[in-house]
Amino acid sequence: MVRKAATAAAACAALAVLGCAPEKKPVADTPAPTPSGKVTTAELEAVKTSAKPYKLALVVKTRNNPFFDPMIKAAETQAKALGVTLEVQAPPQESDKELQFSIVENLTAKGVDAILIAPADSKGIVPALKRATDKGITVINLDNRIDADAASAAGLVLAGYVGADNEEGGRLAGQAMLGYLGGFGKVAMLEGIRGADNAEARKRGFESAVRGSLEIAAQDTAEWDTQKAYTKFQSMLAAHPEIKGLFCANDKMALGAMKAIEETGRRGDIVVVGYDNIPEIRPYLAAGDLKATIEQHPNLMGRYGVLMAVGVLDGTVPRGREFLVPLEIVTK
Repeated sequence: MVRKAATAAAACAALAVLGCAPEKKPVADTPAPTPSGKVTTAELEAVKTSAKPYKLALVVKTRNNPFFDPMIKAAETQAKALGVTLEVQAPPQESDKELQFSIVENLTAKGVDAILIAPADSKGIVPALKRATDKGITVINLDNRIDADAASAAGLVLAGYVGADNEEGGRLAGQAMLGYLGGFGKVAMLEGIRGADNAEARKRGFESAVRGSLEIAAQDTAEWDTQKAYTKFQSMLAAHPEIKGLFCANDKMALGAMKAIEETGRRGDIVVVGYDNIPEIRPYLAAGDLKATIEQHPNLMGRYGVLMAVGVLDGTVPRGREFLVPLEIVTK
């Protein structure tokens, strides 16, 4: 596989979440972020062991999506190396927003030192996280960003963010699509859960990349789900047989869409670009059914998330910083 590295610019809205609102702790306990709001790789790698046997909890959207497997494994490995415990919890499905909310509430009641969370709902999870921080729990946001406006309104201040620039990832997908289609034609898009920060950012990025060149003839949400993507793209193909390209905001949806393409006899006729580089899509990349996908290194999110949490708890990593993992286009 060919991987092309890309730089990812930080989203400005995140800085409002990551430290612009006042914290209840004394200023001395919460060092102000640098103007860039970034923490360096060297600062995180300097966290070698923990001062105390902290209890951490990792809450992801679901274990049903293989994207989260390397995140969980890397986080568990890093926690063991630092001498802290890590409890992993997740709802059965990514759409189970209320259950993820309850998981955070239960962890707060039980008492943990830090919660690392990839939120299923960027806005809806805010009240639960606010109650956690009010109890003195350190909250590190992973992957999908907490909504900056909702956090500001609630007075929620996160201890840090580790993830990717999803808008840049969407742009990379759009640029790949432009290349494969020669800069013109009609395309479709299957979005993630609407309102989720990463879904909206990937959508914006793709739209900005193809604007003025490709026409988005159809778009709808399949909520990250394979079966929904299969059904939705069947309908899109029936209504718009002229579609020549499809961007799927995650690879699980790409799997469903490629099934629809094959069943309608359009295999090889439609350029499909996905997102996440999950193991299940590797055969499709090799066969050319999937032209490209975006790798955002969930293993690094898990590893550096744990390092950031322990560093913040120990006071060696300033609160309110963010760390962006690299993005890559992965092709055959």
